[in-house]
Amino acid sequence: MEIYLNNRKTVFFILLLVILSLLYSSTLHSPFNFDDEVVIKHETIHNTKSHGFEKINLLQYRHLFYSSFIFNYSLGELRPFGYHLINISLHFFTSIVIFFIAFITIEKGLSLNKKDALSIAGITTIFFAINPVHSETVNYISARAVGMSSFFYLSAFLSFIVGSVRGRKTSSRFLLYFLSLICFLASTLSKETALTFPIVLFLYDVCFMRKNGWVPLTNRLLFFYLPLFLCGIFAIVNIHSLQSMIIEWWQKIDIEYGLRQIHVIGHGFRLILFPIGLTFDYDFPNTFFTTHTLFYPPVLFALGIILMIALYFPKTRSMVFFCILWFLITLAPTNSVLPRFDLLSERNLYLPSFGIIFLIAFAIHRIVLASRSFLMVKTIGTYSIVMLFFLQVILLHERNLIYRSNTILWEDTLKKSPAKLRALHNLSHFYMAEKNHTKAFITLRSLVKSNASPHYLSYAHSNLGSIYLQMGNYLKAENEFKSGIKAKPSLPTNHFNLGTLLASQGRNLEAKISYEKAEYLYKNYKWGYPIPAELYINKARLLLKLGLYVEAENSIKNYLIRAPSSGSGHFIQAKIYSATGRLNQALHEYDQAGNEPKLKGEAHNNKALIFIQKKYFNRALKELNHAITVTPNLIDAHYNLGNLLMQTNGDLIKSRWHLERALELTTSDKSANRIKRALSFLP
Repeated sequence: MEIYLNNRKTVFFILLLVILSLLYSSTLHSPFNFDDEVVIKHETIHNTKSHGFEKINLLQYRHLFYSSFIFNYSLGELRPFGYHLINISLHFFTSIVIFFIAFITIEKGLSLNKKDALSIAGITTIFFAINPVHSETVNYISARAVGMSSFFYLSAFLSFIVGSVRGRKTSSRFLLYFLSLICFLASTLSKETALTFPIVLFLYDVCFMRKNGWVPLTNRLLFFYLPLFLCGIFAIVNIHSLQSMIIEWWQKIDIEYGLRQIHVIGHGFRLILFPIGLTFDYDFPNTFFTTHTLFYPPVLFALGIILMIALYFPKTRSMVFFCILWFLITLAPTNSVLPRFDLLSERNLYLPSFGIIFLIAFAIHRIVLASRSFLMVKTIGTYSIVMLFFLQVILLHERNLIYRSNTILWEDTLKKSPAKLRALHNLSHFYMAEKNHTKAFITLRSLVKSNASPHYLSYAHSNLGSIYLQMGNYLKAENEFKSGIKAKPSLPTNHFNLGTLLASQGRNLEAKISYEKAEYLYKNYKWGYPIPAELYINKARLLLKLGLYVEAENSIKNYLIRAPSSGSGHFIQAKIYSATGRLNQALHEYDQAGNEPKLKGEAHNNKALIFIQKKYFNRALKELNHAITVTPNLIDAHYNLGNLLMQTNGDLIKSRWHLERALELTTSDKSANRIKRALSFLP
């Protein structure tokens, strides 16, 4: 019998892996979304040295979460595939852990037979794994904090349960208890909401560990609860950030907010049971809170299930008590008396949903599958479960398809939360990224006309200015950038964009002021983004034009720190060295200018000018020929080569050809006059 059950478990796990692989394979190459790039590229990768996420001995806020991104980046940099693969894998292994928690709880905690335990655990696991409400946790890369924390949280829970089963060797029990503590620490280092773990552990102990199948309470108190309590005290006393977080949470408690959350929690409960109308960014208007809480449909539905199980299965009241409180306790850090900007996020339902799904699976089994009622009732119930499975699969597949495109995801979000201005802002951002300026323009104009916050208004004006700039309407672009600065003067983006526009118009002193303002704001305000490397190279070009060589050199060095292999950066640095008489250093930098044809041709041309200055005419001729080979239509190279051949009494026929070629290519009257003067000296 034991071998038969083990074989069924193995087959079940394989089928589960196949189902999840098929359902989530469509999102393996989905792009980064919302905060993903900021969290991965800026918060994690750029801050690795300063924060030390790669050092396991210097534990800090969400250490494992950020460390996992460092691991991903080391393998595939910013290619989304690896990040999605880890998120999907975490979801699969979390589902496996849930299977064993449910199995042991039913068998040992409720004293049912292994066959029933296997059925209930299987139903719980499959409906947890394919629930569409979990799509966000799996597909949104930054939601890995929830996925990782939940996996370790449940692993710690399972280790404690297995370690508390009677008949286990003392050494094995100690090892499992120690593993539970380690997993709890790992869960907390993934996301701080894991601090509810001791409460649900005590809840489980009260509900299920009062039978003969468990070790005595004194053993658990001495060998697990006491070490857990001492570790908690040690952490609170020695980790300053934890003390600050507890004090901050305590000061934020808002009872009135908590009462309004009853409706939101009811809505979350409904989404777990009926995952229809899912959206990435929920908007709850004031009218949402007018319905009396006690008559809110999901609450009534839940009370009905609880009452039915309590009446017909009095021996399983502890199961009802545990599952409902699990849902409320694990949801409490994000949905209770602690105010948050987002009233509800689907990812925060991930761990709490286990309690609801476990209870529903138990009810389905006891009422339908294990019922001694009419065969017809049992048959209809079984078919209903199968139909529910396929409905969940279809809903999850459709939800996953939405995550394949950022624009589709945010179009769906805006459709379901039309008053959510953040959705409008994000959609316009992704339209801009796809260069769909027509749709971007429409969404941005809607955002500008709304009562959006200064932050969103400023970004909207910035993006509108960028569109006008690409359309060649410089006046409107300038007006939009200035409107963005007026909306929020401390936002650096508009200052940066305005500086670039002014520099392109030759208004160099005004551009310099805008660039310096943008740099100051990036340095002195926490925006979640570092100073863009482009700011430094643009500023260096401008300062070079103004003859401010020391400032230009500092700026280009800052750029090359951020982009050390940039050919453009080395080219600008070479021009600065050349302008300040450091010719050998300039030659070296021109050699680092890369293989982009136009830039490489100009680098050869500029090297030739240095060799002419050094009287190395043969080397200059060689560089100019290289320049023309790389970039055949480079006007300066043709002019300089023709002029050099004439000045060194070289081939005058070639000299004339190159000068005439330069004259054909130029569109500048000033340049044409210069070339004609050179031609006048030829016979």
